[in-house]
Amino acid sequence: MELNKNIQQPLYQQLMVKIRDKIRSGEYKPGDKIPTEKDLSISYDVSRITVRRTIEELCNQGYLSKYQGKGTFVEAPKIYRKIEQNNNMSFTETCVANGRKPSSHILLCEITDMLPGQNEFFQMDESNRIYHIQRILSADDLPLIFEDVYIPQYRIPNFDVSRLENASLFQLLNQEYHIPKSTKGRSIIEIATATFEKATNLRIAVGEPVMLLESYIYDHDDKPLYISKENIVGSRYRLSI
Repeated sequence: MELNKNIQQPLYQQLMVKIRDKIRSGEYKPGDKIPTEKDLSISYDVSRITVRRTIEELCNQGYLSKYQGKGTFVEAPKIYRKIEQNNNMSFTETCVANGRKPSSHILLCEITDMLPGQNEFFQMDESNRIYHIQRILSADDLPLIFEDVYIPQYRIPNFDVSRLENASLFQLLNQEYHIPKSTKGRSIIEIATATFEKATNLRIAVGEPVMLLESYIYDHDDKPLYISKENIVGSRYRLSI
């Protein structure tokens, strides 16, 4: 597996090609831990400095991610999703458009009081109750989003949360409650850091930066439908605003 030291192409670039080829061929799969710097240095007969630069470049390109004390892991190709006025793609639609298999897992479902400020969007009295649904959204079984959904109880009476396991919220609202999907919405993006709970469920390091996407979704009659708060693993996702 030695590199060609007699050509002009730098050794770190040659090594990048080798590792990228292993990722693209499936020899290194998303989530796999690659060999250590020492092992790569021995395998390809190059210095640790060359290996380190290679890994840094591949991390910058989104192929790898380094986690302190754990090693370097292969990242799945980033998912591309549109969050635009009159074109707010659902997670399921996004996965299908990217050739990935969507799935979801319910962590929590409870009926609770509205949080401060939510009544302004829902245009309801504060005494009205809402569902709080917490779930993990994954693509090809790799967790991407830790989501909190808030929806008024009256919009989904006799709600069976098990119907939402590995299912699309938009499709459930349309098929079970006859609320057609609307592309209208308003979104706010911030940068946050992953708490222990979110990091554990997303399989990332505690304190790792995440995108916090807060969306206010309407139904086909332009009436407030639900609020979604998504903690998104930035290294696995791209948004078009």
